[in-house]
Amino acid sequence: MKRSVVVVAVVAGLLLSVAPAAFGAGVVHRVSVGSADVALFPPGTDANFSLVATEAANGTVLGEWHDQFGGHGDGAPFVGSFVHIRITCLEVEGNDAWVSGLITVASKDLDFLVGLPAITQVRDNGTSGDPADQVSFTNIADSADDCQLKPGLPLFDLNNGQATVR
Repeated sequence: MKRSVVVVAVVAGLLLSVAPAAFGAGVVHRVSVGSADVALFPPGTDANFSLVATEAANGTVLGEWHDQFGGHGDGAPFVGSFVHIRITCLEVEGNDAWVSGLITVASKDLDFLVGLPAITQVRDNGTSGDPADQVSFTNIADSADDCQLKPGLPLFDLNNGQATVR
């Protein structure tokens, strides 16, 4: 939990430090997700997923996302593993958003992924939790601009947390 608070604080600080110049013309879209788990796994087993992306009226996209893997049982691979992505592409259609960019940092066991493009999809189903907001896993993409293709990625309900697409 402490690590996810630090990650969100760093992402927010980064966006606030560069946002004034890039977003002088106003914000067109803003997407955020903060969650500990997807419903595919029992609560407490899938670590966390944090994402913040903003698109300015001039087309500039800024953002970061962090996917921390918790493992799914004794001896599971990737326990404590993570990837961190610099967001360069954001597409919004209704309550769905597609986000893609480049993996900039990864845990030692996943450092071979650094430099590869990644994509995810977010669905904002409101604030009531019924139905739950949804996200896809972090997927390796063909290009950092693949969000423009708006592929139908498999979506999973969030156990807790919130996704916002505006």
